Formats: sequence, C-alpha cells, structure tokens
Amino acid sequence: MRRLVALVLVVSTLGWGVPTVFRTVHRRCFGVKQGVFLENQIMEYYYEGEVRVIVEQMARQTGRVPREAGVDKDSGQIIPHRNGLYFDVDQIVQEVINSPAGTKVPLRAIEVVPFLLTEHLEVLTHILGDFSTPLLGSPDRVENIRLSLLAVNNTLLLPGEIFSFNEIVGERTKERGYRNAPIILGETVAPGVGGGICQSSTTLYNAVRQARLEVVERRIHSMAPSYIQHGLDAAVAWPYTDFKFKNSLAHPVIIKAEIAKWRVRIWILGQKEGA
Repeated sequence: MRRLVALVLVVSTLGWGVPTVFRTVHRRCFGVKQGVFLENQIMEYYYEGEVRVIVEQMARQTGRVPREAGVDKDSGQIIPHRNGLYFDVDQIVQEVINSPAGTKVPLRAIEVVPFLLTEHLEVLTHILGDFSTPLLGSPDRVENIRLSLLAVNNTLLLPGEIFSFNEIVGERTKERGYRNAPIILGETVAPGVGGGICQSSTTLYNAVRQARLEVVERRIHSMAPSYIQHGLDAAVAWPYTDFKFKNSLAHPVIIKAEIAKWRVRIWILGQKEGA
C-alpha cells in the first residue's frame, strides 16, 4: 500500500511539472535568446507574438506625429515645426528575435520631417502689399471692423491655397459680438449686423493687388462706399457674396491686419524676390 501511495505521488508530481518544464525548455529553444534587451526592457525567452506586443507598446509611448510650422493666431509668433518619430515594428521585432544572447537592441526611430519647416516661415519678412483706408463711422461699425480684422490677422496662406473672406471671418452674428451698423443694400443704406466689414475686405483686396496675388472672386458695391473710390472696393455678405484670392506665389504668405491711428491697415508678408 505504501509503495502504491508513493508511486501515485511521484506520478502526480511529474504530471503537474512536465508541462511547466516543457514550456520553459520550449521558450529557451524557440524564444528570444538569453540576456537580450530592447533598450532597458529584458526580452529573453519571449515568443515572437509577445515581442510584437511589447514593441508596439513602446512605439506608441515614444512615437509622435510630425507637426508643421505655423503662425500663432493671437501673437503672430512662428510656431516651430517638430519632426515626427516612426518605428518600423516588423523590423524591430525581427531584430530582437534574431539577436544573439547578451545583445542590447536599440529602439531605433525613423525621423519624419514635415512639409512646412520653421525656416520656410522665418524668411517671410518682406512686405509684398500694404494698404490702408480711413476708419469712419460709429463705435458699433468700428467694433465690427475690429472683429473682422482680428479674424484675418496672422493668417498663413500656403502656395496654391485660396483665401475666402467669409470662411476666415465666419458668419456675422450678435452671438459672435457683431453689432448693427449701416450696410449698403442696393441703392440705399440700412442697418444690419456686421455693417462696416466690407471696409476690411476692400482694404485686403487692395493689399492683394499690390502683392500681385491672383484674385479669384470679387464684387463691387452697387453704390460708392465712403472710404475708397468706387470700383476699388470688394463687397462681402454672408454667405453668398465673398472675396477670394489665391496665393499664386511659390512661397507662403502671412496676412497682417490692424486698426492703427484711425486707419484700417492690412499688409501681406512674403519672401523677397531672389532671396
């Protein structure tokens, strides 16, 4: 009886232990070699699928998408570009799997450079076009112009891009701060929300003309506005009457807009010809 009990115990012990021993031996034979690290992460005896999970986690934590250079809408300062980091997961996994014992594998990143770099914007200091018109009218009209200029100011326009005044400024509503002020309607003048911002679009149009950019869409008023000669104006009305122009140059441009000394001023910065 004692011998039978002892035999049962031995068999039970082997029965529980064999799978564990087998898995250990199998990992040592078919898993990552002993002492292999990925950066500071120990990888020894992991199977390929386990290695892939670890590499994907490390890549997510370390990787980043590239960011193009830009212009801060509030300050006008250039926002530097940032290179992205991409990891070839398949290649890293195979490198870990095939590394000899005691190897430290680096988590190699592939640098991704964005299209628009900081240096592309730093050279945009030359004034291509600069135009101003006298600021007239009520405080409500002035506020409407101020809000529209705020929307236009520090707009970056890449080569081939089209600037839409209505798209940039948006709908003129009381909820967005626009007020009632005179607007030209046919052959008469009547109060309307956002009245006065045609002076902003007109000033922009004439700066665009000076910069020799391509005008895509423009309409004049039905009667002469007070701030410029009739025919040199650019009427806008939400949503159908728009002023649009295209950056037809080979480099980006930055549009600046402000009220200065009771004048509405808009100027366009670009790269000096031949620079």
